[in-house]
Amino acid sequence: MSRRNNNQQPSPNGPRAAEAKNRGKFVTIVVFCFVFTIAWLPLLLSVTGVGGVDVLPFSIYNDGTDPGDGCSELANELTSNGFEVSPLISSLSVVNGIPQNSVLCILGPTHFFSITDSAALIGFFQDGGSLLIADDFGSGNTLLDGLALILQNWPSQPVGFMQVSQIRFDRGLLLDADNNDGGKPLLPAISTFTDGGRIFSGLHHVVMNFATGIQGIPANASLASSGTNSWIVAGDVYTHIQHGLDPSYIAFNSSRGDQPGPFSLLTEIQVGNGRIMLLSDPSIFINNMIDRGTNRRFALELFTYLANQANASTIIIDHNHLGWSPSAPVLYVGLMLGQITYVSTNWLLAPLAPLLAIWMVRRYLPYGRPEKQKPMELYRLRGQTLFTKTLYDYINKQRYDEALQVIYGQLKRDLRRRHGLRVFDVPRLLVSVSRTRQPDDIALLTDDFEALEKAVHESRRINREQFLDLFFKIERIRENIG
Repeated sequence: MSRRNNNQQPSPNGPRAAEAKNRGKFVTIVVFCFVFTIAWLPLLLSVTGVGGVDVLPFSIYNDGTDPGDGCSELANELTSNGFEVSPLISSLSVVNGIPQNSVLCILGPTHFFSITDSAALIGFFQDGGSLLIADDFGSGNTLLDGLALILQNWPSQPVGFMQVSQIRFDRGLLLDADNNDGGKPLLPAISTFTDGGRIFSGLHHVVMNFATGIQGIPANASLASSGTNSWIVAGDVYTHIQHGLDPSYIAFNSSRGDQPGPFSLLTEIQVGNGRIMLLSDPSIFINNMIDRGTNRRFALELFTYLANQANASTIIIDHNHLGWSPSAPVLYVGLMLGQITYVSTNWLLAPLAPLLAIWMVRRYLPYGRPEKQKPMELYRLRGQTLFTKTLYDYINKQRYDEALQVIYGQLKRDLRRRHGLRVFDVPRLLVSVSRTRQPDDIALLTDDFEALEKAVHESRRINREQFLDLFFKIERIRENIG
């Protein structure tokens, strides 16, 4: 038995199979570490109390008065007028899972919108939903660019190798020398609306703060515009802030590339059965601005109009794309829920979600699975072959009759090959070796073969003592003729 094993050569597939198996284990460990980190990180971060939702700008849970950049007063105003206000911390596709229509509100977004966010809104618009995007220098344009790629009739323009939305927030700092609050051009004010009274009535002074303009809107499509003596300062707004917003610095300067007004500040775009309302300043709704001028009334009338058009009573405030700190636990909860929500609400992927879950459980959960092994394929396990491993398994499980069949079968194959026999025949084998053996040895070998043949062909099980006795007979045969 040992001589045959020493002559075998390792299978070339052995190292490759082991390498593939190690790679699979490594991928499984990485996946589990990632899932474990994402699952437990929110809990660990929540203990620190850092990056909470109650200090997040534009959050409906932020009721602070210094600096007063939360929207708790807006939520209170809407709730007191019969609306149900809810936050959204996952993917925008969650609006497709709500049984009734709703108004989706995006205020001061910071994180970029993906193409899946834009695609998730198509069904929302087809069902008659209303979307409000109030932005100035944030990431609202990325959502509009996604809609330009998906919607056939959305106005777009080429920029480099891609198409982007022609309708977009300018992201430059708007100043208005005529229509403003307290003579401050940095606080533009809306004094006139061109909606014909169908949305707003009696509003004469809606105050904005660090606003911008909306590009790509025809003059007759704008619901509100800046004054004729308004301009957008060229360059990055944060650079202007670093200069202290000195009046001499931010004054209109055509050589610098400043754009003269007027500019659209509020516009409505029909999309399918729904609509998008664009507002060029989210600061109108924050706590320290909502009671300036007629801002509170403007907010109520705007949301009432959007809710009536969508036949909705639910207003959803997007929190997923706000300026979350990396230490905020909600950021990681939203990351997980966003992917789950998108898969479960997408009409194409939702039927595949259960199959995907089953596949991941079977693929990555560590449970006992029988390893696939080719018959007699050599592999290394503490220097053993598959033959010896199988034999030891039978012995350890006290299946001595099967272990005997394995050992005796191996003996017969070795003897047939060594003595040139086409088929294994005990009498013929003994005749061939009788020339070099004593008669007593031949008689003993004959008894050993008879005992082995009888034990192998009988159906009864054998015990450990019987197995050891027969095993020593096999070893005796190998020593004499093997």
